[in-house]
Amino acid sequence: MLKKLLIIILFIPLVSNAADNDEEDQGVWKGEGELGFTSTSGNTDSENLNARLGVAREEGKWKHAADLRAIKNTTEDETTADSLVFREKSEYKLGEKSYAFGQLRYEDDEFSGYDYQTSISFGLGSRYIENEQHLLDASIGLGYRSIKDSATGESEEDAIITGEVIYAYKISETATFTQTFFVESGDENTHSESDTGLKTQIAGNLASKIGYLVKHNSDVPPGIDKTDEIISVSLVYSF
Repeated sequence: MLKKLLIIILFIPLVSNAADNDEEDQGVWKGEGELGFTSTSGNTDSENLNARLGVAREEGKWKHAADLRAIKNTTEDETTADSLVFREKSEYKLGEKSYAFGQLRYEDDEFSGYDYQTSISFGLGSRYIENEQHLLDASIGLGYRSIKDSATGESEEDAIITGEVIYAYKISETATFTQTFFVESGDENTHSESDTGLKTQIAGNLASKIGYLVKHNSDVPPGIDKTDEIISVSLVYSF
């Protein structure tokens, strides 16, 4: 899985540039690829790999954004984290600040207690603040989710409510702080994420990023922790 993600991250700028050359009249794809890897040996042998790819495109009243994220951690030859999350969100501008959206989300996390969680939702949002220094965006929606319990192997479907708050603060010309909170709640489970990041430009399109991700599931099988905390240090390439 991770090898495929690395190939995508290495080649997506070339694919995007080619698409821009062929479809200049249809808007421009922009995005960033993120990659972090740490390895320790000696008293403790461990390897950690986190990869992320995000692309976005605006055309007229439409905005499309997709995000793919993978995390894998191995300690003493034992895998302690292994997850893949894909998310796509399309927005249609209704007014100066308001918009309607449709969203798809898929998560495969080996240590969440679920083989997968996949959902589709629709709702409304607003960019309350959007200027050169600050961004504050909030949205809420209704949808449908399918989850598979890894302990029982049973699949369940339920109606869900989704909510998201995004905040970004441009500290300086080279540093940006971001905070995103996302929740997806239904009868079977409430899944929430808090994603905090500090990105600092190194040179040109290359930057470094420190991230702190907290993931929580309200209902998990016995022996599974409800909360995962992940700290990452990575390089980011913007295109």
